[in-house]
Amino acid sequence: MKALPGGLLVIALNKSDKLLTYSVSDKQRNEISVGGLTHSIAILDRNTVVVMLRDYDVVSIAIVDIRQRQVIQHVDVRLYLPSYSYIPMFYTDDQLYISSHSGITVTDMSGTKDREIDLGFKPTDMCYDTKAARIYCIDYSEKKLICIDRDGNTIFTFTDTGLTNAKRLTIDNEGYVLILCRISYGGNFEIHRVSPDGKSGEVIITGKLNESERIPSSSICIHEESDEVVIGINETVYTYKKK
Repeated sequence: MKALPGGLLVIALNKSDKLLTYSVSDKQRNEISVGGLTHSIAILDRNTVVVMLRDYDVVSIAIVDIRQRQVIQHVDVRLYLPSYSYIPMFYTDDQLYISSHSGITVTDMSGTKDREIDLGFKPTDMCYDTKAARIYCIDYSEKKLICIDRDGNTIFTFTDTGLTNAKRLTIDNEGYVLILCRISYGGNFEIHRVSPDGKSGEVIITGKLNESERIPSSSICIHEESDEVVIGINETVYTYKKK
């Protein structure tokens, strides 16, 4: 799930060949067929997204015009990617940064690989701070948030005992990193906020899942117009005011 600059939510439906767009303000929703099973979304501009599609080992991307609700272009991507239902990626400067087995693969928009950023782990999720030109990655096994530059040089590493089961992350309007974490007991979840310099962190939101949502697909983003935190859990979208 991503929030476009105008506030529209774009959601990749799990195990589906469709995107769902949803307006938080007027509750309108529309579906867009993209021609393959969706795995992740990256924002190109306020009206266009890139969607990763996958059918077994065949990977492609669809460039989708959200306003016209149609695919502009399909591009084959010849990469050996992890066999997960969600493969994080983001777009900047005419390149895609895609989570790989041990780091990040960088491609151009034709699907041609440009380079590899070796991290020694597969990012569970990652996002890009355009203003600071920084990449934030979750190292799930080591319970860490790692901040790097676009060459893979480490800027800081943030660790906290509360980052157990860290699933998804995003950046808020002030440059803080928000991390969605599952708590193993009681079906609860927390949102941790980490400062842009990596020196401090705090829990700003706690929530409880329904019984049917204990093993969820999840996502998180910031709705820029309202500055609300938007969390997707399975088939439900929740909005929270930040503390």
